[in-house]
Amino acid sequence: MLESDDIFEEIKGAINRIPDNYKILEETIDIDVQKEFFESSKGIAIDPDTDLIPEMIARLNERDTTFEECKVLLQKLAFIDSVDAFRAIERYTKDPRPELKDWSVLSLQQSRMVLQCSLLDEQQVFISTGLGGKNNKLRYYFIFPYNQPEQTLTKIQEDLLVNELAFFMSKHEGEVEFTEFGKRYATSMILIPLKAPIPDIIREVLNECNQYGNFLSSDVMVTNMKKLGNEEILRIIDHYEVPEPF
Repeated sequence: MLESDDIFEEIKGAINRIPDNYKILEETIDIDVQKEFFESSKGIAIDPDTDLIPEMIARLNERDTTFEECKVLLQKLAFIDSVDAFRAIERYTKDPRPELKDWSVLSLQQSRMVLQCSLLDEQQVFISTGLGGKNNKLRYYFIFPYNQPEQTLTKIQEDLLVNELAFFMSKHEGEVEFTEFGKRYATSMILIPLKAPIPDIIREVLNECNQYGNFLSSDVMVTNMKKLGNEEILRIIDHYEVPEPF
């Protein structure tokens, strides 16, 4: 694999230290938006004398409130231990300004964590990636380059990869959302439990498939940051440049 097993071992060690009360952000949100949200959250200060919940909620829903003001209002409401603040963000998330859809989702998740910390009296762990997840599973984008640069797979080879992915992923409680085939590579979007042994699963898939023609390269690429475009994938394959997996 292009990503070394050492990297996966480091990631596995970090994952194993995560407590069982973690929550995964299910929505697919651009990683740059997430970074901006969490970085700007560090500068959020709430004044109990002036940052009154009813007034902030009203201001959030007024038409003349600017884009930047809405972002700050959502973050302030998200950090207040209040059911009213949570419900206000929840309502806003159902019909937000289009450009604030992702921001409102992150605010809602933050608000939910604040309430849970207060009610349960324990620290909550929040896991977010660019591709999101579902329940206890993270979403990963797999790229399977073919062994021959200009190769196109036969229908039998395509079906073999689809079937082996479904079989070995299901063994580890994974879920294949789709598999697509191109001229030089195949891609697949897969939900995998947080602590599943990804390198081992990939090796199993490759070993089974390559018994029938050795058509898949061992240099499989995996990311949970974003779905890559064709030009980006070809550039990585051609220059052996691997994107950061996490």
